[in-house]
Amino acid sequence: MSRATPSLIRSALSSTLPRPRQTRSFIASASASRAAATGVNTTSIDYRILDGVNGFLPKTNFDRLQEWQGGLWERLQAEVRSNPALVETKQKWDKYGLDMTDLLSSTARDSSLGLTYNYAALLLNNSFFLEGLTTDEPRQVPKEFRDLQEKVEAYAEGIVGGGWLWIVRCGENQADLDIIPTFASGTLLVTQRAQRGREGSLPLFAQPPSTGSLPESTAEPSASSPPPSSSSSQLPPLNRRASGGGSSRSSKLGVYPSPVAVLNLFEHAYLGDKYGVWNKREYARDWFKSLDWQKVSSRNAKLA
Repeated sequence: MSRATPSLIRSALSSTLPRPRQTRSFIASASASRAAATGVNTTSIDYRILDGVNGFLPKTNFDRLQEWQGGLWERLQAEVRSNPALVETKQKWDKYGLDMTDLLSSTARDSSLGLTYNYAALLLNNSFFLEGLTTDEPRQVPKEFRDLQEKVEAYAEGIVGGGWLWIVRCGENQADLDIIPTFASGTLLVTQRAQRGREGSLPLFAQPPSTGSLPESTAEPSASSPPPSSSSSQLPPLNRRASGGGSSRSSKLGVYPSPVAVLNLFEHAYLGDKYGVWNKREYARDWFKSLDWQKVSSRNAKLA
């Protein structure tokens, strides 16, 4: 009987010995592959967050947020396809890609386009929320932001209903920072036909390349449909201090308030195994710790 060669022995051993654990980079690559396989545009976010952020939201919540974003895109596409007032928007979207700034600016003051505005603003806000997160180890909060944490928690706990909590630059100095809430589809990201605090050319999370690149919605909206909000007769202004009705002020350096981060306060964003209906303060606290502070600080610096 012939002896087994050393190469055969090594081969047999390699098949029985335990394999090393997957590294974080391998897991991240797998996450990226899954996102690519579904055709989801993750250009603007840290795609690893879709598997959950330690110390903040688990994967199930991000699955729900991704489902919401996808549903909003489908409904926005259907509205743009079916509304005669949006023919030019459809042509531009299909030929050049969606200009979200132009879409919001043109629909904000037209009550007949309220549904379109609401879908678009929610998409922009939710993408900005996701863009501010990272799965990296938490960094020390920059000193100019530290005093805002308690205010963020208090605002989050006191807000009733769905909305957004913004960290904003409100003056010429980098330390001129404040917290502003908006409600429903109110946004601070578009002012005077320009995006503030965000690069306008950056695609939104899950943004489709055209008006027909996703399956059509099961319920095709009509041009006469009312905006899906508690006050359907009046559109939320693009840039208003929802807490006090103050107006934005501009200077040669910028337009204020300009957002650098936002927290999604809709219940479907935070309800789940970790946060209950009375845990918005904890949710806001963990969000503050999980922010990509390098990105937030960079946004703040670019406003000067």
